[in-house]
Amino acid sequence: MAQPLGITAAFLAVIGMLPPLIFGIAGFLTPRLTIRWGAVSVISLAMIIISAGLAIRSATGSPVVFLLLSAFALIGMGIGNVVIPPLVKGFFPTRIGLFSTIHVAALQFGTFIPPVLAVPLAQGLGWRGSLAAWSLAAAVPAAIWLLLWIRRVTPETTPSTAVVSSGRYLELFRSGRAWALMLMTGITSFNNFILFTWLPMLFVGAGLSESFGGAMLSLVTAIPFLLGLVLPMFAERVRSPVAAVLGFSACLAAGYLGLWLAPAAAPVLWTVLLGLGISTFPLALTLISLRSSSAESAAALSGFVQGLGYCLAATGPLIFGFLVQSNVVWPAFALVLGSVVVKAIVAARACQPGAIS
Repeated sequence: MAQPLGITAAFLAVIGMLPPLIFGIAGFLTPRLTIRWGAVSVISLAMIIISAGLAIRSATGSPVVFLLLSAFALIGMGIGNVVIPPLVKGFFPTRIGLFSTIHVAALQFGTFIPPVLAVPLAQGLGWRGSLAAWSLAAAVPAAIWLLLWIRRVTPETTPSTAVVSSGRYLELFRSGRAWALMLMTGITSFNNFILFTWLPMLFVGAGLSESFGGAMLSLVTAIPFLLGLVLPMFAERVRSPVAAVLGFSACLAAGYLGLWLAPAAAPVLWTVLLGLGISTFPLALTLISLRSSSAESAAALSGFVQGLGYCLAATGPLIFGFLVQSNVVWPAFALVLGSVVVKAIVAARACQPGAIS
């Protein structure tokens, strides 16, 4: 795909930084959109944006237009990320674990499957057909949400649960627990995007093949996907999942140490540990719904946590890449290990039982 579009390595780096940055911006915008139109309308719009952006993107021959349409689709994805937790809280207040599992599974599936299917689809359909195929995955849920919107279906609690007040959102800036949950979520995403961007290159730099590096990328994304099938229901059943967060943090630190000190000695083990380490993400998304008293407060908390969290995550690939490509790589690993320590410190506060207000 890069050759037909004339994309350079620098251009690909910009594309790689787009998701967390745009997700962060969407986190700030989505609560305001729900104030105006309601959550069901907003999620319907988000799915249409995703499907249209992905479909039109496949037809362009311009790298600039390709980038703009990628950003357009990512805006829809970011909006969807933020608005789903309050919808789960509103529609299924007594079954948050189950429906958070479905949400997280779909989200992680979308991360894990594209690297696996990208090459086979491109070989069978061409790179344009491969890109267009992903728009169908968004078109189906778009049709479902549009049907709900047309029928004026709202959450079962009260009509107001589809809307978030700006006052409720601003109150979170004074909540220590909200900041702790934001840091736990943001630091997890910070490490997610670092690994998604740089893990294959680190293994290639250690003398392993590019195909092996690609396989490890698929593995590190597969582990959170599989754990995401059970972690939301686990979070719902325990008083506090802090022990799991600390365990995952220890795995992440061990994986980074192995990747730094002996990358070629046990690369599969390091990758498994890293995959376990970033599996805090499904827990964090579930806690947004579990630690909210209503769909309204879940919408505010989701926008706060994901808005600031993804902005933090957007800095990860750039800073780590700058540090790891210097003559001395230890500052890069000091950065990620330091982030793990911070996540472990805030974990107890982030996972504390009771509604965040």
